[in-house]
Amino acid sequence: MATDPQRVERLSLAGSFCLFDKKLRSSGNSSIIWGVLNLVIGGALIAAQNNWGAVGVFLGLALVAAGLYERTVRDPKVIIISAATLAVLAVWDFALIGLAAMGKVHLIAGGRTLFWAVAQAWGAYVTWKTYSTYKMLLEKSDPTMVQQVRLYVDELKDSKPEQSLDLIQFEVNGGFAQGTKRYRLKPVEDLYLAVRYKAQLGSLLLEEVNFVPRSQVLLTAEGEKWMSKKLKASVQLGPLKLAKVTITPEMAARMDPTAGRRG
Repeated sequence: MATDPQRVERLSLAGSFCLFDKKLRSSGNSSIIWGVLNLVIGGALIAAQNNWGAVGVFLGLALVAAGLYERTVRDPKVIIISAATLAVLAVWDFALIGLAAMGKVHLIAGGRTLFWAVAQAWGAYVTWKTYSTYKMLLEKSDPTMVQQVRLYVDELKDSKPEQSLDLIQFEVNGGFAQGTKRYRLKPVEDLYLAVRYKAQLGSLLLEEVNFVPRSQVLLTAEGEKWMSKKLKASVQLGPLKLAKVTITPEMAARMDPTAGRRG
C-alpha cells in the first residue's frame, strides 16, 4: 500500500509541534530557575539594607509566574511573554552592573552578572524569533494527532529498545562539535516514527521528531563484518543520509532482515 504523503506531512507537523511544546516547557523551567535566582539575590540585597533588592525580588516573582505560565498555557503570546521577561531581566542585570560601578550596590554574583545579562538578552532574542513558527504549528496541527504523537514520543523516551520486539536504536557520531546523536525508530503502520536525541551526561535531550515511510529507510554496511558486536553503517532515513552510524546486529536485523546474512 502506497504511503499517503499528506498523512506523513500531518504527522510530521504534529511531531514538530510536540518538539516545540517540550522546548516551551523547558523554557518555562528555565524562567522559574532564573526567577528563584533573582529572588535569592534580591533577598540578599534587602538583607544588606539595599532597597534595590526589592526590584530583584519583584522580577524574580514575575519570572516564576511567567515560567509557570509557559508550562501550562498553549498560546503564541506565551512566546512574547517569555521573551519580554528575559529581556527585562537582562536590562536589570546590566543596570546592576552600572549601579555597582557607581558604588550603589555590591554584585553578589560578581563577574557572572555580565555573563548572565548577555545570555538573557540572547535568549530573549532567540525566543522572540520563534513566535511565528509556534503560531503556525499551533494553527495547522491536528490536536488529536498531536496527542497521539506525544504519547509515542514519551513511550520512546522511556523504552528500552533491546527489550522490545520492534524498536530500533542506533547512534551517529557527529564529531566534536555535535557530539553523539542517538536515533530511535518506532514502526507506526507503514511508517517509522524517527526521533533524534543528543546523548549527554547519561541523559537524552530530544532534538527532532519526524515520520518517514518504512520503504524509504535503508541500512548499508560500511566495511564491517556483521558478526561484530558493533557494526559500522550508513542509514538512509527518507531524504536524510546518515553516515558514521553505529548499530548492533540485533537492531540492524530489525531494520533489514537480510543484514545477518552479509559479510
